[in-house]
Amino acid sequence: MTPQNLMLLPLSTPKLSIGCPILDHCLGGGIACNSITELVGESGSGKTQLCNLYHASYPNLLRLEPLEDIYVHGVHDAQELIHVLGDIEAFIAIDHTRLPVKLIVIDSIAALFRSQYQTTPAYLKRRSEMFFNISGTLKGLANKYGLAVVVTNQVVDFIGPHHGVNGVRLGNLESLDTSGRRVSPALGLA
Repeated sequence: MTPQNLMLLPLSTPKLSIGCPILDHCLGGGIACNSITELVGESGSGKTQLCNLYHASYPNLLRLEPLEDIYVHGVHDAQELIHVLGDIEAFIAIDHTRLPVKLIVIDSIAALFRSQYQTTPAYLKRRSEMFFNISGTLKGLANKYGLAVVVTNQVVDFIGPHHGVNGVRLGNLESLDTSGRRVSPALGLA
């Protein structure tokens, strides 16, 4: 086996169906388990609706009560989310549920950070630490329990040159063009 041969092998990551064959096909079978999928778009672009699509597509799958097998928890800031993620791991580990937990959705991850922190260097450092703590915890949960994790993210206007910053392209994606505006994910490319 050579590195070139490994590149030709299909990835065998389990997928969680969205419930729409067209979107599942575009995603290569659905939302990947053991990882985090980020949905980025402007307000009103359908991110939240996509997160609720599966149940809407299969209303008779479980029971008539739509939230019977869905745990919903309102979170108002990043610190509270860290505590809730600990509760979620304990809930999954106890395994007392009728159905296994397969999906975590956070809608919207950016909303937890946008008003909580100021723009001073100390606050930006703390925000970055919190964000990487949350993303590391989510990635750990996804890997440990084979979960699909979906987070939605808002966008901000992208102000800058068309060819990167100081001539250096940032990641695979510098900016998105949507509604006639250049936008970028609100929490950056990380």
